[in-house]
Amino acid sequence: MSGTTEGKRELLIQTARADAESIRVSITDSGPGLSAEGLARLFEPFYTTKSGGLGVGLSICRSIIGTHGGRLWAAANEPRGAVFQFTVPIDDGFAVG
Repeated sequence: MSGTTEGKRELLIQTARADAESIRVSITDSGPGLSAEGLARLFEPFYTTKSGGLGVGLSICRSIIGTHGGRLWAAANEPRGAVFQFTVPIDDGFAVG
């Protein structure tokens, strides 16, 4: 969001049940947003939208979340910004077996 020059810079983090077995975490910002190409390639290893970025963070995050049975995705936040969301299964603390 550091590149945002119009309006307020806002960041909203929310949690909720996605369904009976998982929770969803949503991170919404009012930054410059993502181009269509950026959105399509966002989770590719070594793709970055930042001039000094390495492009591995979101790829690693998606891999870790997926390994734990969750899902990570992104979308545009209207009128500007981005929304990143992920789900993970609820761990009730009881071992099965």
